[in-house]
Amino acid sequence: MFKIRNSFHRKGIFDLDHKLDALTAFKETLPTAFGYIGLGLTFGIVGRDTGFSPLIVLLMSIIIYAGSAQFVTVSMLAVGSPILSIVFATFLVNARMILLSTTLAPYFKKERLAKNVLIGTLLTDESFVLGMNKLNFTGHQLNFAWFNTANVLAYLTWMISSWIGALLGNFIPDPQKFGLDFAIVAMFIGLLYLQIASDRSYHLCCKF
Repeated sequence: MFKIRNSFHRKGIFDLDHKLDALTAFKETLPTAFGYIGLGLTFGIVGRDTGFSPLIVLLMSIIIYAGSAQFVTVSMLAVGSPILSIVFATFLVNARMILLSTTLAPYFKKERLAKNVLIGTLLTDESFVLGMNKLNFTGHQLNFAWFNTANVLAYLTWMISSWIGALLGNFIPDPQKFGLDFAIVAMFIGLLYLQIASDRSYHLCCKF
């Protein structure tokens, strides 16, 4: 029983391990990146359907880079909402990032301020959940190389996929018909399951 559970923990349900280098981060973030592709394509399609050009969609993903807040921004711009209202709504949607960044901060106390700012700027719900899950396999340790790689991979994937989605938007006139507006909810549910399942396996292993 001990050997089975110990092996199960060492390999991990989602192939996470104790290493914190950039290559390991790339491998462990890749499954999540496929989720970003789906979301990015969806945002691009929705943005194009709303009337924004592929260039504007790309610039939004580069500058705003806020996932769900970008969907809100596009919707509010489409109905002519005041700029201040859009800024306020975006702030409310992203306010949770303050809490997430505060939670991560203790793990990067030894890093320079610039590195901490970079991690906080590119932080997403998905990379946060992945990082919290990673703690179960590293003795509650994180470092810049691993987390920055996870963030940058997500950032690049989001930018490229949203731009491609905008290009494809010309051929998909009604995104809601295909349920694309539910993609972001589906991805977060999957990530929540990843965290819960990993925590359960970790605690089971600790008992033996």
